[in-house]
Amino acid sequence: MTDAQRLGEILRQQRERKGITLEQAAEDTRIREKFISALESGDHQALPGAVYTKGFLRNYADYLDLDSTDLVALYTAERVATPEPPRRFEPMRPVMRSGVFISPAILVPVVVLAAVVLFVGYLSYQFASFATPPRIEVLEPAGDTIAQRGEYTVRGRTVPEGRVTVRVFPGPETFPDIRPAADGTFAVTVQLRPGPNHIEVQVLDPAGKVSQVSRAVRLEVAAQATPPTGAELPPQVVVEQPAHSGTYTNSAVPVAGRVERGITSLLVTSSCSSSGATPLAVAADGRFSGSINCPAGTHGIRFVARTASGAESTETRTVAVSFTSAVVIVNVQGGDAWLLVQVDGAPAAGTGRVLANGATQTFTGKQIVIRTGNAGATQVIYNGQLVGKLGDTGQVVEKIYTFQ
Repeated sequence: MTDAQRLGEILRQQRERKGITLEQAAEDTRIREKFISALESGDHQALPGAVYTKGFLRNYADYLDLDSTDLVALYTAERVATPEPPRRFEPMRPVMRSGVFISPAILVPVVVLAAVVLFVGYLSYQFASFATPPRIEVLEPAGDTIAQRGEYTVRGRTVPEGRVTVRVFPGPETFPDIRPAADGTFAVTVQLRPGPNHIEVQVLDPAGKVSQVSRAVRLEVAAQATPPTGAELPPQVVVEQPAHSGTYTNSAVPVAGRVERGITSLLVTSSCSSSGATPLAVAADGRFSGSINCPAGTHGIRFVARTASGAESTETRTVAVSFTSAVVIVNVQGGDAWLLVQVDGAPAAGTGRVLANGATQTFTGKQIVIRTGNAGATQVIYNGQLVGKLGDTGQVVEKIYTFQ
C-alpha cells in the first residue's frame, strides 16, 4: 500500500465513520469538494501547490478530529517518494520554409523560454489565488471612535465563505465562528467597558489565510439624571448571545448575557414555539445562559427582565436557523430508558445501554434510527421541533428520522 493510498484511506474512512458526505465536508470546511476528493484519492495533479495543499490538509484533519501533524508528514513523505517526472524536450527537425532554416539550436532555447514564461505565469496565478489574504472591511466603527452606550454593534464586510471572529479587550470577550451573509456582510453586538476598548475583527478563509482589522472604541457613559422620588431605573439586561441577525446551522440557538440591578425574573419568549415565556436562571454574578431549539426559518427572540417593583427592560434579537442534516435531541425524562441509536447505519457512541433519568444526547446525520425500551420516558426534538414522548411507559418503539 502506497503512502498516498494510506493517507487517502485514513481521511475517507474517518469521514465515512462520522457519516459526513463530501458535499457536507466541503460546506463545513469551506474547502472545494474537488480538493477534498483529490486528497482522499491521492490525486496530487488535481491539487494546488504543496504549501496550499498542506494548509487544506491541516484544516481537513482538524475537522475530522485527526492528528494534522502526522497527516502532513505522511503527505510530505508521499510527495518525496513519487516525484514528478522530469520534463524532456525532443529535438525537432529543421523547418525549411521560404528558404529559412530553423535549427534545433534556435528552437530549443525558444521552447525553454516559453516554458519559463508559462511557469512564471502559473506561479503568479497561484499566488493571486491562494496567497492573497482575504478581504475584510469594518464598516462600523469606520475608525477609532467614542461610544455613549455599553452595547455596541460591530458591522463589516468580507468574503462570503470566510469565518469571522471578534475579540473585545479588556477581557477578552470572544465571539467566534460568525458566518457572513451571501453578500459578505456580518454584524455582532458586543459589550463595551467604561474607558478604552480594543476591538479585533479577524477573518479566516477556506485556504487558511487570515486578515485582521483593529478599532479603538472609548466608552463614555453620560451621567444619568436622578429619577423622581420613589421612581426606579429599569434593570439593564445585556444580551451577548445570540448576535443580531445571527445564523445557526444544525444547532440550537445559544442565549447568554448578564443583568444588572437586582431582578426578580428573567423571561425569554420566541417565535420558535408556542409554549409561552420560559424563565432563565440568573447566577449570583448576574450572568445567565441556555439555549433555544428552533425549527428552520427566521425567528424573533425577546428577553424581559423585571424587578420586584415592576420596573422592566426588554431586549430583542432576530436569528436565522437552517438544517443540512437530521439533528435529533433525545431527553430521558420520567424514568430510565434503554436506548439504541444508529446514525447513518452505524451504532452511535454512548447508546445500546440504559440511560438514567435526566440524560440528554444529540445525534446528527442523514438518517437517525432510535429504538427505546421505555417510550414514555423518551422525548425527542427533531430539527428544532418538539416531537414529544415516543409512546407509553414501558413500550418498545423504533422511530426513523431522515433528512430530506
